[in-house]
Amino acid sequence: MALGREHNFELQHLRYFIAVAEKENCSISEVAEELHMAQSNLSQQIKDLEKKLGNVTLFERKKRPLRLTVAGLEFLKEARLILAQVDRAIETATLASQGQIGRLIVGFNSSVSNSVLPDILIAFRTRFPLVKLVLQERTAYSLIKELETQQIDIGLMHWSALNRQDIGLCVEPIKEESLVLVLPSSHPLAAQTEISLQSLANESFILPPSHLSYSLYQQIVSLCQQIGFVPKVTQEATLMLTILSLVAGGLGISLLPANVQTIERQGVVYRAIKEQTPMLKIVAAWRSDNSSAVLHEFLAACRLIQHGN
Repeated sequence: MALGREHNFELQHLRYFIAVAEKENCSISEVAEELHMAQSNLSQQIKDLEKKLGNVTLFERKKRPLRLTVAGLEFLKEARLILAQVDRAIETATLASQGQIGRLIVGFNSSVSNSVLPDILIAFRTRFPLVKLVLQERTAYSLIKELETQQIDIGLMHWSALNRQDIGLCVEPIKEESLVLVLPSSHPLAAQTEISLQSLANESFILPPSHLSYSLYQQIVSLCQQIGFVPKVTQEATLMLTILSLVAGGLGISLLPANVQTIERQGVVYRAIKEQTPMLKIVAAWRSDNSSAVLHEFLAACRLIQHGN
């Protein structure tokens, strides 16, 4: 039913009308008693509604028992729909305010997808199955840019990716992990279970691009320098799977976050490093001005993983 501006009645008018219309014999007196109001007041409310509709008669008053007119019957159908829509709107708004429904754009890099992402998704979707999650895999550099331009709501990445002070971003750690050595399975050092970085001085390294993972790149270079050599980086690759393929192809070795060990790749082996390596932090990052209830419920799921629940 299309309601013009001249039909300026309140929802309460509809509720009174429906209550009377649905009562046996359309008894105004019985409805008034149930609503704890004077019969005359309820009758006046119905008359006000008819007047606001343009003097449309909703009840046949000259006959007893009282009954709906043809116009009243049609209006009853539409009035029920209106109130049902209002109730749905209220329910939707309530659920949205609680983070129960809505949409969240989650960005992550490949390293996170190998580690905490599955557990976070399970924890979140168990509690909020109606929320639509839009998942986008990006480099850490791209995640920061897309957070700043509001293209994503939250980014999951290594802390090492945040190599500068990002104004307006909040960051919360989720997990820490070390580095592991990735070797071709045919490499002479593959027979050892734990390998010193000093043994790698003459090796060719395959690392993530310095311009996309600057801090991770620098951490690896600095770690090698502390041992006494500058790593010879002969290849760069953005994705872990690509790095593993290049290592399997014998083009070099790599140092990667420990979560890479979840990937079974024929032709490569993972080995522990004897020296102490820097701990890499996986974090959630989001804009400080994003007050979305869905976002904060997703952060709650991240914290469950952080605390091992």
